[in-house]
Amino acid sequence: MPPRLCFCGELTAVQTRTRIVIVRHAAEINKTSNSGRLASLALSNSLLVDHGIEGQALDLTGELGDHPFVLAAGATPLIESPVVSTLVVIDSTWATAKSMRWRIPPLADAPTLSLAAPEVAPLRMRRGAEPEQMATIEAIAAALEFLGEPEPARHLRHLFKAMADRLLQLRGFGMPEKRRS
Repeated sequence: MPPRLCFCGELTAVQTRTRIVIVRHAAEINKTSNSGRLASLALSNSLLVDHGIEGQALDLTGELGDHPFVLAAGATPLIESPVVSTLVVIDSTWATAKSMRWRIPPLADAPTLSLAAPEVAPLRMRRGAEPEQMATIEAIAAALEFLGEPEPARHLRHLFKAMADRLLQLRGFGMPEKRRS
């Protein structure tokens, strides 16, 4: 990224009560719009692991604690916050995330933390199938807010906006709205 667009000075790590484990699909590793890595750098109580790299098995043994929750869409949104010591976030496209969860043994049995979709579709670097679908860092921010950690959530939202602004400037155009039929 050109120095004029760098936001490295804004990237500081903040502490959370909740441990965040980000399971990133191999296809996301080299994407400039991937926000999972940014979230892992911004949260000191986080771990980023990669899934789907040929010849490397993903082993989450000892990383998830006793009662991990998986942040996932599609379930009924929770109204009250459960006690969550570890939150696993799958970092991939929406379609891939749905299948990844069931292919990674410890995640298939973990309870789901599902949140309501945002009322306003946020700034996009990539277009999801639905306008309310969020980037990984946005989903983590929403989950932390729901779990009673508003300061780290604000920090992640600030970083995501900085990242999106700079990448869209670099790209030279915004993400066009998807037409609904």
